[in-house]
Amino acid sequence: MKKYDVVLASGADHLRARFEKLGYRVFGCGMNYDGRHMFPNADIYARIPDVVQISDRRVVVIQSCTGSSPVEKEVFTTSDRLVELLLMLDSLTHPVEVEEMAHKEYRTKSIPPPSHVEVVLTFQPFALQDKAFKTGEAVSCRWAANLIAGACNKVWVVNPHAPDSLEWVKTLGGKGLYQEIDITHDLVKFAAARFGFHDYTVITPDEGGQERFAVEGFGKHRRDSYTVELEGEVGVKGKNVIVLDDLTKSGNTLLKAAEKIHAQGASDVGLAVVHVMPLLEKGEQLLENLVERSKGRIVTSNTIRTRAFSDSRPESTYNVVDSLVKVL
Repeated sequence: MKKYDVVLASGADHLRARFEKLGYRVFGCGMNYDGRHMFPNADIYARIPDVVQISDRRVVVIQSCTGSSPVEKEVFTTSDRLVELLLMLDSLTHPVEVEEMAHKEYRTKSIPPPSHVEVVLTFQPFALQDKAFKTGEAVSCRWAANLIAGACNKVWVVNPHAPDSLEWVKTLGGKGLYQEIDITHDLVKFAAARFGFHDYTVITPDEGGQERFAVEGFGKHRRDSYTVELEGEVGVKGKNVIVLDDLTKSGNTLLKAAEKIHAQGASDVGLAVVHVMPLLEKGEQLLENLVERSKGRIVTSNTIRTRAFSDSRPESTYNVVDSLVKVL
């Protein structure tokens, strides 16, 4: 038996097959009488049916805390994912066995909880609001991280948007409650194999990527949520280049970087992005456009389940489980 068991919340259920293939015991989040994760009034329903089997075990709970993609049967918001996770953590802290005695009569018995509970966020909640950008703004990413850390023994975050230079990240990390899992090395190796690159250089589109990945890149100026301008020169003449970014909603920045790199004499260019994010109003339309506009020269991970990549293009999708099991 492995050293820990895996509990998958709704946003991470697509990771089940790989964990099971690697020999892990995997438990899921049960559904209500209607076969749903929500009550009819949109309240979240959370249940770990086999909780008795993980008593006194180390348990890793995994959730992707962003809105659901069109491929999912139910529509989840980031807030829904966060609440579901917190409810699951509460059920692990105070697990009970329930026996129905008669109609609406139940007998409950406390059962031993897991010995240690950790959380892996393949995508952190409210990732884009990791600090206040205007007077009076709530730092919702910090708020969510503190809530989750207070309900378990440790939080792991896959390539968080929040940099470790932020004071609240330092504070949680200093207490041993928060740690990053960096999958970029594995993703870049996957990208190189996919693109057929034996020798290559890695470039990132903007200053944020340069800080995160410690590689060369451009300067970026954003005019709105979908329009960016890139500035600068990079040494790519005659080289194969992988353009690496941590997050995209439309891929515009990646595509502009690829265009500039081609113009500066690169031999070949492929794109790699850790997280691809469906949007509330546009769904995956922009991601499908990205695949088409890049002529399929893009890879990503399945930290967030998407139809465009996880379901339709598994050959271009790195499975994050392969990185998680090396760290956990």
